[in-house]
Amino acid sequence: MITLPRETLEFIPVNITVDGVPVTEGVKVCVTPGTARPTVWDDPVVLGDEIGVMTTDHTPGTYMVWAQITSSPEIVVVQCGTFELY
Repeated sequence: MITLPRETLEFIPVNITVDGVPVTEGVKVCVTPGTARPTVWDDPVVLGDEIGVMTTDHTPGTYMVWAQITSSPEIVVVQCGTFELY
């Protein structure tokens, strides 16, 4: 878990692989407080050749990062890690 001051604006990469190959297309992300389940999916932030989320506009607490990968006909949801803001 990454722990950061709440004033920090930080890029947190979301690393998804299928058969060892990085996937950056067809991915949506969601950041949820505590142990809440994902409901609203957004496009990931792109930084160079990486995708991820930013730690912005969040109050202090623990957050879970989720990814949704669409590969028709499947839609896979993966919990990608957590971060904490204090």
